[in-house]
Amino acid sequence: MASAISSWWQGSLLFRLQNFLGRAWQSSRLARFLAARPFWEGKTPLVLASLARLVPASWRARWEEGAPPLPWATGSSLLRWSEPRAYYLLLALAAYPIIDYYIRYGQPVGSIAGGWKEAALILGLGLVAAKLLLRGKEAYRPNPIAFPLAVYFAVYTFLFFVRSPDLSIAFEGLRIYLEYALWFWVGFYLLDDERQLHLFSLCLLLFTAVLACHGIWQYINRVPIPPEWVDQAESGITTRAFSLVKSPNILGSLLSLVLPLGVAGFLTTGKPTPRLFYLAVTSALALALIFTFSRGAWFSAGLGLILLGLLSYPPLIWGLAVAAGATPLVFPSVAQRLLYLFSYSYYISSQRGGRIIRWQTALEKLQHHPLVGEGWGRFGGAVAARSIPGSFYVDNFYLKTATEGGLIGLSVFVWLIVVAWRAAYQVVARLEGNHRIWAAAYLGGLSAVLLHNTVENVFETPLMSTFFWLLLGVLLSFPFIVGEEARHQPRV
Repeated sequence: MASAISSWWQGSLLFRLQNFLGRAWQSSRLARFLAARPFWEGKTPLVLASLARLVPASWRARWEEGAPPLPWATGSSLLRWSEPRAYYLLLALAAYPIIDYYIRYGQPVGSIAGGWKEAALILGLGLVAAKLLLRGKEAYRPNPIAFPLAVYFAVYTFLFFVRSPDLSIAFEGLRIYLEYALWFWVGFYLLDDERQLHLFSLCLLLFTAVLACHGIWQYINRVPIPPEWVDQAESGITTRAFSLVKSPNILGSLLSLVLPLGVAGFLTTGKPTPRLFYLAVTSALALALIFTFSRGAWFSAGLGLILLGLLSYPPLIWGLAVAAGATPLVFPSVAQRLLYLFSYSYYISSQRGGRIIRWQTALEKLQHHPLVGEGWGRFGGAVAARSIPGSFYVDNFYLKTATEGGLIGLSVFVWLIVVAWRAAYQVVARLEGNHRIWAAAYLGGLSAVLLHNTVENVFETPLMSTFFWLLLGVLLSFPFIVGEEARHQPRV
């Protein structure tokens, strides 16, 4: 049966169209740009060699020999116990939204509720240091975005000192950009093999599925929501799924991040029971995503799944097209929600108090200080909403970044994202088989979050910012985790 379907597919017009578009892509300038290596990669060894001169000669010698740089490291029972178990932290972090909810709204509360994320980050960075101290050069992994990250941290710190009318507000606003980016290193270093990678992906899917089922339950039981979550003109929508994250848009963003992983699991498993499991999880994620009624999350999830199909399993795209056409027929409220986006009523509502007027206000603010902005935390986000009367969410993280950090801050941030995306794309392009599908799923989810940031302040949420940088680190660690047989020469 499978061979008959495969033969039919390879002889179809869609298959020939797919091959034609693939050849056109491979010869395009954009594909060549994405496959190219950045100029600083060749300079990185020289920079590291220069920095190494600042390290004591005995430490350098031990590092080059592959031994721990500090002699006492091998004798530390704490390091030897924690290093092989470091990935447990990532398994626990997969339950981030559940842990955060019960710490904030259950027991204990108080200082623990506000600081557990920072404690987890310090623990994660400590475990990374433990790996490097105990295993030395063997644990080191060349990082393709180390230089852009260093520039990003330096420029944003510089802007903090140049433009901070209120230091406490500026520090809190800067923390949103720099603190959560440190999770990249935790994701980049803590996984050692495919078994650990599979466990992390499975835990992330399971805990997100729990939130999805809770959101579906909320929708079925018509749990009351604030009236501002639905425009008064959309009378057919009475409730939206939000689960424990307390926001349908952020829940939608989380689902769009994880949904491609469920599809990847379904595509890569060959046994009936695991395939049924992944089908059930993916269906729950997709259904909850629909019930968030977050248009931005819908479009973002669509981009992520299309990207997964383009990079690893092209027939998926045609299945998505069928699903996209059938969904409004099965759920008429979805069609209503989408059509309202193009109505005159939506335009008037958005000009009165929605995204259009907010974006216009942000652009006017940017004109006052176009290079360095208003200062971190002073407009368009959670910090400003708490600290500055009259401020509000801009609902566009990139525009919020431009308003607070000026064109300098926005340019550096966009440059970092482009470099990181290109590095992630190159990881996908160098893998084969199931590994390529999983890597493409990670990239699809990350791309969905980046798109969703154009209509929401997704990175303002610690949950989403943490997951984005953590999963980016995990994706860029794929070449150090998968076996040699899964890799091949670069292709676009």
